[in-house]
Amino acid sequence: MYNLTQQVRVPDDMLRPLTEALDLGRFAAHVEAAGMLLPRLVLHERVPEITLPPGAAQVDGAAITLAVTPRWDPLLFVDVEMADGADGSDAIAETLYATWQNRAATRVGGVPLTEWLDGRLRAYGVMDRPTDRPPLEFGRNVHQSVFPGAALARRLLAEHVAGDTIGPDVVTIVLRGTLDGSTGATLGIRRPETLNNPGQTMVAHGRGVSLIVGYAPPVENAFGLAAVGLLNVVGAVHRIRRQAFEALELDRATVVETADDAHTLVARLSRRLSDLQLDLSFSVEAYADTILIPELLVESFHSSLRGVSSLEDALANTSRIVERVDAVLATRRVDLETASQQYAERRDRMLTAAIAVGSLIALPPALLLAFFGVNSSDVDPSRSILDVQHYGVAYAIAWLPFLLLIAAGLIARHRISLRLSAPDAPTPDRRRTRRSWLGRSRRRDG
Repeated sequence: MYNLTQQVRVPDDMLRPLTEALDLGRFAAHVEAAGMLLPRLVLHERVPEITLPPGAAQVDGAAITLAVTPRWDPLLFVDVEMADGADGSDAIAETLYATWQNRAATRVGGVPLTEWLDGRLRAYGVMDRPTDRPPLEFGRNVHQSVFPGAALARRLLAEHVAGDTIGPDVVTIVLRGTLDGSTGATLGIRRPETLNNPGQTMVAHGRGVSLIVGYAPPVENAFGLAAVGLLNVVGAVHRIRRQAFEALELDRATVVETADDAHTLVARLSRRLSDLQLDLSFSVEAYADTILIPELLVESFHSSLRGVSSLEDALANTSRIVERVDAVLATRRVDLETASQQYAERRDRMLTAAIAVGSLIALPPALLLAFFGVNSSDVDPSRSILDVQHYGVAYAIAWLPFLLLIAAGLIARHRISLRLSAPDAPTPDRRRTRRSWLGRSRRRDG
């Protein structure tokens, strides 16, 4: 089971439940009930000719299944049957190692598997990929499940005893042959107590490989569905962390000089934060929960695999990273609100000042015009209204109060500014207290 890097946006009417590709038996009802949260089927085909990477054993065909999550993350199932005589623990370990380390070398009909998938998607009309869009590629994460054949299954069950001892075949398979299986140490391999019945069933797994013996195909498929959910969680965690870092880089690299720049940056960060939170909810938290398939066997397998993957710590750290992005966005919003408030205050002050200045300028001429328009002996029709020497008193009465008001306002403003900008001076009470203390000190010294 592999996660792929390019998201596949498939119309909802082309998606089908995974029960059409996987025999889930009594678990089918749970899968269909949680269908909107679980991966859904895009294509399922049996391919007679598949070539695994060099070093892998020969296989008799394969079934290839592609599913997408609600967040359009593609998940690939490759189900192969090893040929007769190639079902020993060493051959299985070599096959697991080759399909883990050199997965891109897998070919179907001589074509790389990811290119074959692209072609099938276009043939089905699922997506029309533009020529400049990169094709599907294998992601970083893989989980491999091994269901041994009859002879190997009997040998593994015979070796399986209660306690912490793990047989060499189990170590060889689960660790993909990277360590010597004869040491007798557990080497981090887990065996869920609920799923291990000596002589009947056995489940042993590490971070990337699960060995499942003695269970019916529906249970095996349910275990695989739980594993692919956690596989998607790990891929989503990596993507969320990368996108969170990109959001912080966007905030650091963007030059904000105007309010429009700030609005644009806040909008972009908000969109990215929304995507991060949706990914965290529906690509991580939804699959980290065991309630999607509420069956004891599946819950036990899911919990054990989640523990060996250190998923709780990864989820907690990722949540904190998203919170940091939220904090950065909150700071930007505060800056924008402060700038907007300052802009509004400056605009209001300018409007108020313009109205005040207009009133001051208009009122004295209005008074003068009213004075000159009065039919009075004080107004000489033969003299111009601009004769300041004759009408000086009228001009003084009209303008002097406003000039005095302006002068008083400027003086008051200057005194208020000085008072606000001066350093804190000691109050009279504090100065009096200091002198009293100094006086007592001198008397004690005398």
